[in-house]
Amino acid sequence: MSSNTNSTNGKPAGRSERRNRQRAKDFHHRYLALCRSKNFHPLPEIVKTKKKNQSFLDVYGDRFKCYDWQLITDALREDNSLNNVALRLRKTYTEGTDGLVPHIAHEGNGAEKPPLIDKRTFKQLVETLATFLRTNKVVEHFTIEGFPLAGVRLCTLITGLSQNTSLTELNLARCSIGDEGCKALCAEIKFLPNLQLLNLTACQLTVKGCQAVADVIKFQKMQRYATSWEQSLRYGDIKEDKLMGLRYLYLSHNPAIGDYGLLELTDVLKDDAWVRQIHVCNCGLTDVAAQFLTECLNMNASIEKFDIRDNIKISNEACHEILVKLGANVDDDGSDTASASKKSPKTLASLREHCEFLEMQLDSERNRNSQLESTVEQLHLQIGDYAVQMNELQRELGALVKSRNELLERLKKLENKTSKKKGAGCSLRRTHSDAMASVNHEAIETLMVATTSKSEAVVKKDHHTREPQQGGSNLPSVGRIIERSIGDCGAGGGEHEMPLLMDPISEKF
Repeated sequence: MSSNTNSTNGKPAGRSERRNRQRAKDFHHRYLALCRSKNFHPLPEIVKTKKKNQSFLDVYGDRFKCYDWQLITDALREDNSLNNVALRLRKTYTEGTDGLVPHIAHEGNGAEKPPLIDKRTFKQLVETLATFLRTNKVVEHFTIEGFPLAGVRLCTLITGLSQNTSLTELNLARCSIGDEGCKALCAEIKFLPNLQLLNLTACQLTVKGCQAVADVIKFQKMQRYATSWEQSLRYGDIKEDKLMGLRYLYLSHNPAIGDYGLLELTDVLKDDAWVRQIHVCNCGLTDVAAQFLTECLNMNASIEKFDIRDNIKISNEACHEILVKLGANVDDDGSDTASASKKSPKTLASLREHCEFLEMQLDSERNRNSQLESTVEQLHLQIGDYAVQMNELQRELGALVKSRNELLERLKKLENKTSKKKGAGCSLRRTHSDAMASVNHEAIETLMVATTSKSEAVVKKDHHTREPQQGGSNLPSVGRIIERSIGDCGAGGGEHEMPLLMDPISEKF
């Protein structure tokens, strides 16, 4: 009897111990126990979130104190019950020297405020979240929104994330992880096949961050192809729903992504068959990015939604073309379709809605018309400026042509002067040696003629024309031979006189 009583008493004791252990690992029970032990009033945001058949934590902690965060950290450290954890901040915070401070106060534009969480508590919170992701086997949705998770903090969180196999949604919106943090995060989540949703809204991403996300899509695409090939062996059916991987991407409010960041995504998505939705609102896109997206949608028919709102540089025509590619039921004039108008009853409320819709269209068309008019005015002003510039250029061209003609005339005059001087000076004049040779030859010929004809060929000076020499002595007369040179001999009238001293023998003749 005693043994039976001991066994019956032992069973309730074992059940109570297991129940106490489970309660100790349940977040809400442990949080209430910590509040009672430390004599703190529990936060109503945490107490009210517990519902029947659902255990989650979703709070905004802008008004929490440091001790409230400490209690949440201690309650999360050994939790195994929560399947949805969301810790959000409405404002944007940065990690200062003392802890988390608002971004405006950190820049010095406002009054100094005490930190929301001190540095030690924030470090413990991040380490606890990493431990929670590592040990909790039922968590599916994990959200950390507004916390500055850059550098070491993100690496600490990734260590716990890499060992989690149950997570399906990861939300790090407004956490300012940057491109480097995005690369480190994507290097780990590409090995998480159950993760379907990745939210990196307003995380200060650029083209490099989009490249890291595109690498994840490319890697998982190859893994899915390999898995589908294995399932297709021996005529097996491919179950696409069980091919896990990223399906939904939220990259909105990252204006530094631009056209080429979207190009990195569309190049990978052209031959992908699993990604369903991509959100790139307010990402600095233009019509060039819309063209990239149109080319992607021409090849990929599995994308259900591609949100490009709040990109003011994308024209309405490009948006209309993208909506058509996505299969939206849109008419050319933007009004309701004929089938919808037939199905909807023509009541006063429906007519009012239609009038409001038409008024919105009219306002948009008026805005477009005003924009076009302003552009036309700008073009007219530019045309006037171009006309003034053309007139000035034509005047300058005329002045240049006139100066060129004057220079050419001066050049011609100078060439004429130089040619005349050269012709008058030395155009046909012979050299000195040639002239002497011709003179000697003609003198010999005259001497020979004189000997035969007994006539004189030498002209002597008259004794009346003789000039007295120095010393009063008279020299014998000198004969001159007069000859006419062949050709023009310059200003000397065409005659060239050469004095020649005659021998005494020649004087006798």
